[in-house]
Amino acid sequence: MSGATGAAALVAAGRYAIYHAGQEVGEELWSIEPAPEGGAWAQGEQVLVAPHPIPSELMWRAALSPEGRITSLEIDWRVGTRQLRAEHTLTGQRWHAKLLHAGHIREQEGDFPPQAEVAFGSHVLHTIMLRRYVLEEGAEHEFPALVIGPPWFGAEPGRQRVVCTEHQWRNMSWGRFKARHIEVSDPQGGAPPFRAWIDDHDVVLESFEDPWAREPWMRLTEYQRG
Repeated sequence: MSGATGAAALVAAGRYAIYHAGQEVGEELWSIEPAPEGGAWAQGEQVLVAPHPIPSELMWRAALSPEGRITSLEIDWRVGTRQLRAEHTLTGQRWHAKLLHAGHIREQEGDFPPQAEVAFGSHVLHTIMLRRYVLEEGAEHEFPALVIGPPWFGAEPGRQRVVCTEHQWRNMSWGRFKARHIEVSDPQGGAPPFRAWIDDHDVVLESFEDPWAREPWMRLTEYQRG
C-alpha cells in the first residue's frame, strides 16, 4: 500500500491487454475519476474476441466513497444476442443486487460488513481492494468478499486470501518498476486464483490466471496517474 489513501489516491487511467493461450484476444479500457460530490467513479469496458472461448462485451461502473470503498457497481454484459444488467448498491452494511435479463428481475440482499471486499473480474477493482492492505514480502491477508461474475453477475459470499511473495524489477513499455508479486485465491473456491505483479500504487502491471501459468492473463499497456 502506498502512502496516500482514499479515493483521491486512486485517480488514474489505462488499458489492459487480455490474453488467452498466449494470444491477445481483447482489452479493457479503464479510468478512475474524482466525483463532484467527493469520492470517485471507476469505470471500464472489456471487449473479448475469438479465439477467446466467450467473445463478449462487458461495461461496468463503480462508485467509491471518499475513503475508497465501493458503494455501488453497475454491470452490462453482452454475449452474442444475450444481454444482462446487474445493479449492486451498498446501504449501511447491507448489499442489494438487482439482476435484469430477458424481461425478468431477480433481487438479492445480504450483509456487507466493513472488512468485506468486492471480488470482480477487473484488475481496477482488484487495485481498489489491495489498497486497503500492507503488501510487503511475506504479508498475508484474508477477508470476506462478495464474488460477482458470470453468468448472472449476482453476489455470492466468499473469501479472498492475498499473499505477497517477493519483490522484483519489472520492465514495462513506459519504464522499469520495482514490483511486488502477489497470489490471490478464494479459500472457499468461489473465484479462480491468479497471481500478479503490482506497482507502488497497487495497480496490477501483469497477471497470470493461476499460480503456475507462464503466459499472461492481462498486461497493463497504457497507464497515466492523476
